[in-house]
Amino acid sequence: MKKRQALVGVAVTAGFLSVAAGQAPFSSGNLAVMQIGDGAAALTVGGAPLFVVEMNPSGAVVQSIAVPTTTSGANRGMVVRGTSTSIGHLIRSVDGQYLTFTGIEAPVGGTSPSATPAATNPRIVARMNSQGVIDSSTALEDAYNADDIRAAITTNGTDLWTVGTSGTFSSAGIRYTTLGSTTSIQVSSGPPTNTRMLGIFGGQLYISSSSGSFLGVSTVGTGVPNTSGELITLLPGFPTGGGTAVSSVYDFYFADANTLYCADDRTVANGGGIQKWTYDSFLGMWLLDYTLSTDLGTEGCRGLVGRTTKGVTTLWATTGGSVANPNSVVRVVDNGALSPFTVLATAPANTHYRGIDFVPTGGGPVPCYPNCDGSTGSPLLTANDFQCFLNKYASGDTYANCDGSTGNPLLTANDFQCFLNKYAGGCS
Repeated sequence: MKKRQALVGVAVTAGFLSVAAGQAPFSSGNLAVMQIGDGAAALTVGGAPLFVVEMNPSGAVVQSIAVPTTTSGANRGMVVRGTSTSIGHLIRSVDGQYLTFTGIEAPVGGTSPSATPAATNPRIVARMNSQGVIDSSTALEDAYNADDIRAAITTNGTDLWTVGTSGTFSSAGIRYTTLGSTTSIQVSSGPPTNTRMLGIFGGQLYISSSSGSFLGVSTVGTGVPNTSGELITLLPGFPTGGGTAVSSVYDFYFADANTLYCADDRTVANGGGIQKWTYDSFLGMWLLDYTLSTDLGTEGCRGLVGRTTKGVTTLWATTGGSVANPNSVVRVVDNGALSPFTVLATAPANTHYRGIDFVPTGGGPVPCYPNCDGSTGSPLLTANDFQCFLNKYASGDTYANCDGSTGNPLLTANDFQCFLNKYAGGCS
């Protein structure tokens, strides 16, 4: 991939210093929600600004970070098409240190940024770390021409995979690039080329789509491929016909290797909500157990993130619907098909919530990893740090992934040994 010359350090990117002013590092365990629009005017087909909103798990807003709309140095300004319901998603990296999200280098307002050529209005992949610092130097000139880039994921902050659509076949589909690049590789040239969301679980890359005979979640090749010619395979059991009237899956969450939750943005009356799928090893296929929608209202869901602790899954989602009406962040604890939803937050007027995930941790200055409780006394490391680590491990916090593994399960006994080794090594 062709790369632009990057500027070293945040201090030289003056346009981004204003973003960081008054901004605090993210707090581990909180949610990141993508807000489309600033509320000043109704969303239109023109370019709309983005805001990463930090909320606690109960929906209280901690801070809102504006994504710059003007280019400064290596970093590109970015907007999204205000009336599109398929864009504005964000995803936390496999290593837990970053959020990635996408847009287009175009002005606020004006005509639809999605209609622009990628060669003149690059499709932007932004990476945000735990300090809220944004790197938007990845500006793809060969991807999603005259249409939308929808989402991106990274394993490590450098390798990036994207999804979206385009009428130009060679610029559509699932693509791979690296931080700071201007070109990308089309990972799969086969159907579907109209793709919605992506995720990595157990070392495997997955995407969602609602196009042709791919109505749900699919694997992309084997593992996390970064070369062309990979095949997309729909998970057996998901529908293969009927279009969005039958299935309209966006975000998804694997609770474990045999349990998959999917956000479906159809109306509740037509099957929308959060679907729970389980894998039947005897039949060799995924089965739809039920759809969570009690007290959800009329609209289904688009964004989705979950946490599974001791076999109980809690899900946070953004609701669907038209951008003409503010939507919500909701939460449900899956205790069965009739589990009720709780509305945690409603988007301000003239805005819309879209992507949701947990905030990144790490990726910034970490003076001493084993100082889990953040104490400053002497001695710095005490038994309290062991208890802190145990608590984070029990809650599934990615801080406890000491060995940096990416398999399933993410947290294992190796993390305890890793923490012991780091504790024994002390702090410099």
